[in-house]
Amino acid sequence: PIRLDNGWGIQPPARVSESDYTSLNEMEAHGMGTLAEISALALHAGLDMDMVGEGFLITLKKSLQEGKVTQAEIDQACRRILEAKYKLGLFSDPYGRMNAERAAKELLSGDNRKSAREIAARSFVLLKNNNELLPLKKSGTIALVGPLADNHRNMLGTWSVAGDPSKSVSVIEGIRNVAGSSLNIIYAKGANISDDTMLVTRTNKLGIEIEPESRSADSLISEAVTAAGKADVIVAVVGEAADMSGESASRGNINIPESQQNLLKAMVKSGKPVVLVLFNGRPLILKWENEHVSAILDTWFGGTEAGNAIADVLFGEYNPSGKLSMTFPANQGQIPIYYNAKNTGRPYTSGDANTKFKSDYLDISNDPLYPFGFGLSYTKFSYSPISMSEPTISATAPVTIKLTVTNTGNYDGEETVQLYIRDLVAAVTQPVKELKKFQKLRLKKEESREISFTLTTDDLKYVNSDLKWVFEPGAFKIFVGGNSRDVVEAPLTGIGSVIPKSSVKKEANN
Repeated sequence: PIRLDNGWGIQPPARVSESDYTSLNEMEAHGMGTLAEISALALHAGLDMDMVGEGFLITLKKSLQEGKVTQAEIDQACRRILEAKYKLGLFSDPYGRMNAERAAKELLSGDNRKSAREIAARSFVLLKNNNELLPLKKSGTIALVGPLADNHRNMLGTWSVAGDPSKSVSVIEGIRNVAGSSLNIIYAKGANISDDTMLVTRTNKLGIEIEPESRSADSLISEAVTAAGKADVIVAVVGEAADMSGESASRGNINIPESQQNLLKAMVKSGKPVVLVLFNGRPLILKWENEHVSAILDTWFGGTEAGNAIADVLFGEYNPSGKLSMTFPANQGQIPIYYNAKNTGRPYTSGDANTKFKSDYLDISNDPLYPFGFGLSYTKFSYSPISMSEPTISATAPVTIKLTVTNTGNYDGEETVQLYIRDLVAAVTQPVKELKKFQKLRLKKEESREISFTLTTDDLKYVNSDLKWVFEPGAFKIFVGGNSRDVVEAPLTGIGSVIPKSSVKKEANN
């Protein structure tokens, strides 16, 4: 009899290996052979489960008869799957988690919606806030414009198959909930998400996310201009529909769609301050927007409680603290662009007047619009110089890095302090910066706090040309700041490690 416990005589496996959706079948297009041949190769490589494609189901019996796979390989895959099910309790109670009463009680419960609202607000990134336009007052008149301002479906984002758009909170509903009756809201759609019929058709493949108006683009903008003329401030809710980003949703142009750009230009032309609330699932090109609107709040796709969470941030119920996990380019010609790139053979130095034959552009800056780790707050933070317990680090002597962060603004707030390193000399060229550690602090206005990071030689290791994880002695730089660009720095020397004999001669990463 099969024993689903330690009676196997060996330690149970640490994992079950499963393919993604039809991925075995898709290997045929890459010249890996027939489905039977691919399935045998996958089993040899340790794949236990074949998701949806049925390569294992329809080919392994014949492959076993032909000697192309072994019974032991099949048994091993089955054993791993059965052990995983056993550990999950599926043999004793396979439907224990399928409880309709529990689902009715817990799904979209008050507590869960409260958590969803808080989590969404914490994910938003404030990209710009000229003249402290944000937070807004809960009085006066705002013109709320944009095709995503009174929209439920696109609050949920892509891959929200089980989501119920009717239960999501739109931005206009959230503003009404948070600001109350003392704020006058004049709403105008202003534009379609896109007027590109091909983009609309492809975005709507799995459901209607873009519903073009029968009115003309000019009439939509004209209505928004009228609303803006009666308002103190404009809140423009624009960006991508849910399935304009995500899996199988590449775009050749990653600007805000033209229909919405035209709306934004008309709003800026009105002379009223403009707050841009951005929906997006990827970095967008926001150079014009950054130059012309007063404030930009990137809200990604905030989920069911998106509208309430956005209003919480717009009106100062929560001080934004999100940081970018991606670099935002200023121009599509900069792509690919990322903070931890390696230097080129002739690296460009910012401010260098003699750039001929160096790695820069003739017509634009090398710098991104918003660097990795970037994100503003309604308050401001300052960083002291770095102090170190020792100027050197070795395998037996870690280094403690300390500095003081001060909230110099007028609001309590949170700051994510980020520590980056650079290995200046290595056998294999290294990135110009690598994020190694971070801490999130909550500081009251005018409060200061000393924070510390401990670095060990493990933090300074990399994979060398022999595929070995090594620490090499030499010169390093330590950077600490609120993003990958705006940092304080200090030198560090690594000592005492033995480099494998097979390693190549160290080269400079200038």
